[in-house]
Amino acid sequence: TSKTFEFRVADCKGFATVGEYAHGQPGEIFLTVSKQGSTLAGIMDAFAKSVSYGLQYGVPLRAYVEAFTNMKFEPAGMTDDPDVRFAGSIMDYLFRRLALEYMSYDERAELGIFTVAERTQPTLPGVEEMAVESSTGSEMVADPKSVPSVDELVAGLESGAIAPTVEDNTPARGVINTPIDAPMCMQCGVHMVRAGSCHACPSCGSTSGCS
Repeated sequence: TSKTFEFRVADCKGFATVGEYAHGQPGEIFLTVSKQGSTLAGIMDAFAKSVSYGLQYGVPLRAYVEAFTNMKFEPAGMTDDPDVRFAGSIMDYLFRRLALEYMSYDERAELGIFTVAERTQPTLPGVEEMAVESSTGSEMVADPKSVPSVDELVAGLESGAIAPTVEDNTPARGVINTPIDAPMCMQCGVHMVRAGSCHACPSCGSTSGCS
């Protein structure tokens, strides 16, 4: 059996046909891009043949997905695929699409590749929501303590009942600043935040820059 899907990356349109084994995994790939006989069409055809030979000789699809996703070269930009809205290159789009078709959720989650339905879930599978206490607007705020007069402050300082305070200028803990040079998420376009040695998207959970 085989599957054929049409794709568009920026202004480049193409077709990909994937031949499948009996167990449903890909065994060969055919790519048609640009005009027949053009340089781009010839290169993509040769690339598809090399990938097909690798799949037939036992190279796992995940190895190709890890190698070719996030590659950046022209043509690059928006696509017509709702699951992969932005692609850094034709290679980036093609192997993200193949990952969505043939790889399990757990494998894709490790690589930050999700369908649009998975990205829009309130909570991703396996991630527990944090309980946040909410307060209603009807609660009355306690009256502030009365401010002592100057005479009372002086008397308290002289008697030692009130100790002078030193202003703490240390920055508040727990404040996370997002660097202005943080990369944009390749999936949804939101500014990513640093998470260890990687950058993570607070919107869809994608990661980049992991070594």
